[in-house]
Amino acid sequence: MRFTLFFVLFFSFIATFGQPKAVKNAYASVASVLAYKDGTLKADGSAVFVGGNGDILASRKIFEGADSAVVIDNAGKVRPVKHIVGIDNMFDCVKVRVASEKKIKSVALSSAKVNVGEELYMLTYGVKKNVGVEAFKVLAVDSVYSLAYYTLDHPADERCLSYPLINGNGELVALMQPSSSGDTVKCYAVSSLLSSSLVSSTRNYGKGFYPGMNIRTAMPAEQSDALSCLYMQAIMGDSISWGAAIDDYISLYPQSYEGYQSLAEYTAVCRRDMEHADKAWKKALTLAENKAEVYYGKGKVIKEIVQGGDSLSHAMLSYDNALSQIDKAVSIDANPLYISYKADMLFGLHRYNDAVTCYESLAVTDMRGADIFAKGAQCYVMMGEHDKALALLDSAVCCFGVNDKNVAPYILTRAIVKSSAKRYREAVRDMNSYEEIVGGMLTADFYYMREQAELNCKMYQQALNDIETAIDLVPGNVLYYIEKGMLCYRVKFAEEGIRTMQKACEIAPEAADAYYLLGRLYMQQGDKEKAKPALETAVELGHPDAEIQLQSIIADSIQDK
Repeated sequence: MRFTLFFVLFFSFIATFGQPKAVKNAYASVASVLAYKDGTLKADGSAVFVGGNGDILASRKIFEGADSAVVIDNAGKVRPVKHIVGIDNMFDCVKVRVASEKKIKSVALSSAKVNVGEELYMLTYGVKKNVGVEAFKVLAVDSVYSLAYYTLDHPADERCLSYPLINGNGELVALMQPSSSGDTVKCYAVSSLLSSSLVSSTRNYGKGFYPGMNIRTAMPAEQSDALSCLYMQAIMGDSISWGAAIDDYISLYPQSYEGYQSLAEYTAVCRRDMEHADKAWKKALTLAENKAEVYYGKGKVIKEIVQGGDSLSHAMLSYDNALSQIDKAVSIDANPLYISYKADMLFGLHRYNDAVTCYESLAVTDMRGADIFAKGAQCYVMMGEHDKALALLDSAVCCFGVNDKNVAPYILTRAIVKSSAKRYREAVRDMNSYEEIVGGMLTADFYYMREQAELNCKMYQQALNDIETAIDLVPGNVLYYIEKGMLCYRVKFAEEGIRTMQKACEIAPEAADAYYLLGRLYMQQGDKEKAKPALETAVELGHPDAEIQLQSIIADSIQDK
């Protein structure tokens, strides 16, 4: 046994020192991987550093089911795996990235053509002096999905999985692959150029994308894609994922203000640590070319926290401070987006005159449109200036083509404002136009609203039709029955009104208005005997006018006697 071990070590030593110097230098890039799940070692294997930025290539199988892993380099230094960069299931290969405080020794990828009969050198992991180098001859070179696939003259050995194959120039040519079942004569390797396809993207960024692997994938290399990942985690991820994305982004782009702006928002929103959030905002301001964007983002965050009713007491958390940040943004860059947000804030503060000034200023920008005109109109409505409101709503309607159905909500809004301005016939015309544009049956509330306008301009038959439609749509709403009863009383349709109010009393036996109106309709018919019990019930239910009508009936009956 000792004799055999001696010869193994001896020939390993001869193999190592009989190789080109470049091959021996490449050995410094070989590493070992240990993968864990819940703190327990589940798999291990070999790997090789590539790219000079802490990326390694290894077998995908090592990481199956793992939630953490470490890489031990040739000098024995242990580094935790931070991210999965990319995976290729067909070729059983994964690229992962380790935490690195300085540039790591890595091997260059070879793009040179390898010929049959050429010799390649497999490097096996060992610490310092235990260097393992073995020469293989290439038996065949095939192409699989545009990648070179090598057949080598060496018995298959699963322990060789993902070992690097180096050429005489010390460049990485290929990675050892799993062998075919029962193949004990030959082994196989795939071109190291596979590495270039193992990349992260906006689609796979985050934690848990690859089934069975609970290690985060890396951010994409392109800054625009990395920003997309950062923003997506802010919107869709939990607080842990968002915080991790911010760390990833800042480590990749430490001079980008967006990372610190996101950090400020995260610290304020998720941790309610306004002091550290403010420090991050200040850092973002030092890095940003357009500081307005930082002030705008800060104002939005503060406003949303305050609007959420947070009980945290801090000098920064006020609507006035939020507005102050937006004002700073506008003073630097009169971006219509900033002005629109400022206008919305002013409206929320009931500063309608200032808000409408902002909205009207946007009418000469790219944001000009129906929504801006409608918001300005709402300001005038709140100030009681209906004519100015209607002028802006006319402009909103004019933003649409003749057959554009998107105009419908603006026509309905204009109808509501016209009703408030007591321009009832115009309001009815707009509501009719709205109905025509939308088509089909509308809500009961719409028919009730139009009935009110029709009633005010004495379009009684149309009003009666609309309130009956509202009742048909929502037969359980006693308000609609009472409205119809009042309309019947007004146009002296007492019999129809009585039937309607009887139904109302059945639906809502506690509705004092229903009994009161029923009594009045009976009185309109001259039937005081039936009116009296209805009014008595209304009195019991607390109707303020029922007692007067009841006393009137009692007085009349005494007089008749």
